[in-house]
Amino acid sequence: MADTKKEHYVPRCYLRNFTLENEKIQVFDKYKVQVRPQNIMDVAMENYFYDIKFNELIKLAEEDEMDRIKADLMEIAQENDWGKILDILDEKYIEKHFSFLEGVYSKLSQRFIENSYNGNEWVIKNCFAFSEMDKELMSLFIAIQIIRTKTFRCTLADTIQKLYQTMAYKMQTKSADMLSKDDFEVEVNRDFVKLQHSSMILDEEVAVGMAEVLNEHIWVMYVNKTNTPFYTSDTPVANIPHKYDEYMGYGGLRSEGIEIVFPLTPNLMIGMYERSTYSAIFSDRQFVVLTTKEQIEYYNRVQVINSYRCVFSSNDSFDLAKRMCDENPDLRHPQSRVQVS
Repeated sequence: MADTKKEHYVPRCYLRNFTLENEKIQVFDKYKVQVRPQNIMDVAMENYFYDIKFNELIKLAEEDEMDRIKADLMEIAQENDWGKILDILDEKYIEKHFSFLEGVYSKLSQRFIENSYNGNEWVIKNCFAFSEMDKELMSLFIAIQIIRTKTFRCTLADTIQKLYQTMAYKMQTKSADMLSKDDFEVEVNRDFVKLQHSSMILDEEVAVGMAEVLNEHIWVMYVNKTNTPFYTSDTPVANIPHKYDEYMGYGGLRSEGIEIVFPLTPNLMIGMYERSTYSAIFSDRQFVVLTTKEQIEYYNRVQVINSYRCVFSSNDSFDLAKRMCDENPDLRHPQSRVQVS
């Protein structure tokens, strides 16, 4: 495999469904509040995002971290003999893993798209949107997509940082000169976070467990019949909570009332709904037609809010995204999704 520099956390085979021509996609950059056409090779990626220099990581590890790092590496390589680990793992191990998966995902997503027959009315009224087997397979790819993003890695780093900050704070004695939690500065080793992220990406139990939760939900295929395309983003799978409580969050994959959306094309989007709340509203694997701009903008707002930095579209009409960033400047920068008490 060539020395791939640009490593995508949203696959090009997915982004290609939103391109114009010559592999170009319209990008709204929340940081700069700027619109630009860009090649899909250059979006939703970071140089050497998945690369890990395993030898260097081991050399830099503190003694008390070594056992954990060894366990993570053996889990990643699926090898119990420590002596063989560094022969198996190279810097491109994760990137190679995704190259195989994306070939499978590309064919699967095309089946989902083709089943809609461009929004044919007879098909929408009389056919399932996809098979039960394809739903199971797509559940796994959506789970993997959730895990692989930059947003997920940053949330993981933030969780580790805040956990250690809280531990340092709580180790203080209850004295008059006790410091506040914000007085403790904790810096997380980026390579250690990358290793933890890689371990989760390759842990079958993590992805399969998430996929099983997704597959239990009621799925619908939204068909966009308007002239306003669905946005997608660098964090395309978005959770929309519909239940709120002062003491408990309802934004998880399994939460009561949760709605999860994943745009497939400018005109198609998968919606996933927690069964106990929505069984009287939707039937599993049905088509749902959206006919108003307001309906599309509801879901496009979700993509703007959920994105890490960039929102993508098949055209350059980002008036909604610009307006949202003007009204709420905090949207222009990543917000912490982690709270540790």
